[in-house]
Amino acid sequence: MADFQEQLRQYRLQKRRKETVDNFKDKLRRFWMLGTGANKDTTIEVQQVPTPTKAEVISDNSLDEAGTSSENEMLPDENPPRSTDHHHRENNVLKYTLWTVYLLFWVTLYVIAIKLSFGLVFLMISALFGIYFNTRTEPKKRNEMSAYSVFNKNCESIDGTLKAEQFEREIRYGSGSVR
Repeated sequence: MADFQEQLRQYRLQKRRKETVDNFKDKLRRFWMLGTGANKDTTIEVQQVPTPTKAEVISDNSLDEAGTSSENEMLPDENPPRSTDHHHRENNVLKYTLWTVYLLFWVTLYVIAIKLSFGLVFLMISALFGIYFNTRTEPKKRNEMSAYSVFNKNCESIDGTLKAEQFEREIRYGSGSVR
C-alpha cells in the first residue's frame, strides 16, 4: 500500500511540475507575441489523463482523513478553475507596458537622430515602417469582402457604404424614402 501511495505522490508532483512549466511557456509565448495573444504556430495538444480508479479515490480520501496528505494535492483530473478575466487583465497590462517601452525606445532613437541632424529622415522612415506594419500583407481570405466594391464579386459594396444611387435618392426624395 505504501508503494502505491508513493507512486500517486510522484505522479501528482510530476503533474504539478508540468503545469508550472506549461504556465511559464504560455507567459513567455504571450510576452514574445506582444501581449496580443496572436500565435500562428499554436498547436493544441489533447492529452488524456487517466481517471482514478475507485481504489485510488478511496485511498486518497483515507489519506486526507488521516491528515498525512497535504491540502494542495488533488486528483489528476481536477484542475482549479482559471479566471479568464484575470488573464485578460494580465494580457492588457503586458500589452500596454510593451507599447510604452517601444514608444520610449522610438523617442530615444528620434532624439539621437535629431542630435545627428537626421531627425526628418528618421521621422519619414518611421512613418513608412508604420504604414507597412499596419497594413495587411497576406492575401485576403476566401469570400472576404473588400472595402472597394470594384474588387468584389458583382461589384457588391459592403454594408454602410454610401453609394451614388443612394446619395442621389436621398437628395431627391429625402432620407426617409425607402426604395
